[in-house]
Formats: sequence, C-alpha cells, structure tokens
Amino acid sequence: MGIVRPVMEVYPYAWVFFVPFIMVTTFAVVNLLVGLIVNSMQDVHSEEADQKTDTYRDEVLARLKAIEERLIQE
Repeated sequence: MGIVRPVMEVYPYAWVFFVPFIMVTTFAVVNLLVGLIVNSMQDVHSEEADQKTDTYRDEVLARLKAIEERLIQE
C-alpha cells in the first residue's frame, strides 16, 4: 500500500475512494479470469464436437460408398 497511507494522512476520508476502487478492480480481474476459463472450456467442447461430427461423416460416407458399390454390381 505505497500510495494509500500517505494519501490517508493528508485526506482521512480517502478510503471512500480506495475501498470501492479495490473492490471494482478485483471484481473486474476475477471476471476476466472466469471468462478465460469458460472460453477455454468452450473451445475444448467445440473441438470434441467437431471431431465427433467428422467421425460420423466418415462413417456415413463409407456406408454410402458401400451402397453405391452394391448398386453398381447389380
């Protein structure tokens, strides 16, 4: 608290500024951290969903090719 004590000696009611400032700043930083964590979790979930979609698409394409080959043979 390098600046707080000298200011408080000159202006005793400066705590009215410092306390809300510290609370708002802490709230903002915590919100940023939570936002980063949530964003990272959404990215991981999105990658997993894309991977499942790709796997399903590959299975469907393989089945379609098998059906096409059967039709060509008949």
